[in-house]
Amino acid sequence: MKIAVIIPTYNERENIRSLLDRLLAVTKPLAHHQCTFIVVDDTSPDGTAQVVKAYRKTHPNTVLISGKKEGLGKALLRGMTYAIDDLGADAIAQIDADLSHDPTAFGKFVSALDNGSDFVIGSRYITGGSIPSNWGLHRKIYSVLGNAVVRYGLGFSSVHDWTGGYRLYRASYAKRLREQMNKYRGYVFQIAFLYKSILLGADVAEIPIHFSDRQFGHSKIAPSEYIRDVLTFVFRQRVKRAIYGPFLKFCVVGSIGFAINTIILEVLVTLGMHPAWGSAVGAECAIVSNFLLNNNWTFGTKKIAGIRLIRKFFQFNVTSLGAIFLQAGTVLVGTHLFGIQQYRWFYVPGVGFGLLWNYAMYSRVIWRQKR
Repeated sequence: MKIAVIIPTYNERENIRSLLDRLLAVTKPLAHHQCTFIVVDDTSPDGTAQVVKAYRKTHPNTVLISGKKEGLGKALLRGMTYAIDDLGADAIAQIDADLSHDPTAFGKFVSALDNGSDFVIGSRYITGGSIPSNWGLHRKIYSVLGNAVVRYGLGFSSVHDWTGGYRLYRASYAKRLREQMNKYRGYVFQIAFLYKSILLGADVAEIPIHFSDRQFGHSKIAPSEYIRDVLTFVFRQRVKRAIYGPFLKFCVVGSIGFAINTIILEVLVTLGMHPAWGSAVGAECAIVSNFLLNNNWTFGTKKIAGIRLIRKFFQFNVTSLGAIFLQAGTVLVGTHLFGIQQYRWFYVPGVGFGLLWNYAMYSRVIWRQKR
């Protein structure tokens, strides 16, 4: 497997050679893997590029890409583009140049990818991981709280560390997302890329890491800008998912089911069947339509196939009984109280009750996200 390791730098003269030496020592024993180190330097005034150029003379698997200072996101994107277009990489890694990420953990990242994971994250917030003990209380709160806002705000709490930059992922995700990622700058780039990869179905694994303070140089993060960008991204994505996400698709599928349900109800009532029974029969026919459309479209990223399809269809019908009872029961009570001719007035709210029931059951039981 060809692995491209992206190292974004700006004024990392004191750190970059040491990091490259450590990475070289860690990756040499990796059988069946070819690693290339891509240093993406934002024209550092301290001479970082000169150190890398000298290093390349004896280490041909090191690449230097220089460009104007546009922030972390643009640097990572330049590295991704080179890894895909010039190296033909199968996987892409990211690691900070300031030695805050322990290179000796890299082998565990590769093992996780070899074992089937798509996106491997170095996590400070799982058992075995940590943030520096010498950080002040305010900085610890800032780190933990900021990550929690992203974790729960985006709705994927099973991933514990969203803001770290120590990662390894399949290059296919970079290929599919690099056009979209062009609009993200700074540190929010990493959050957005992970989030969009998960939406594409990436299987995420987390490796515990001990995050260390840099020994040389200064942090490049601007707290106020970072907080603003993160909150803006989380808010926009939640709104976007609410408008264009599974619930909207579910409503479209439900509208088709509603049409099927209504037509069958009206036909059966015309033939002399009680509206409550006609509503129940129509609902069952709509359930079949809903199952097929939801499986292939609404919850397409978690599509059920093979022998599980039969078992899940049975489970689908069982969970849908609640909606049938709600719908038929509303019609039955309404017609009993106000007369059989008024069944349409109670059919519509009955369908609405069933819609809410079904969405809750389908998303939490039938197409539940695997953890």
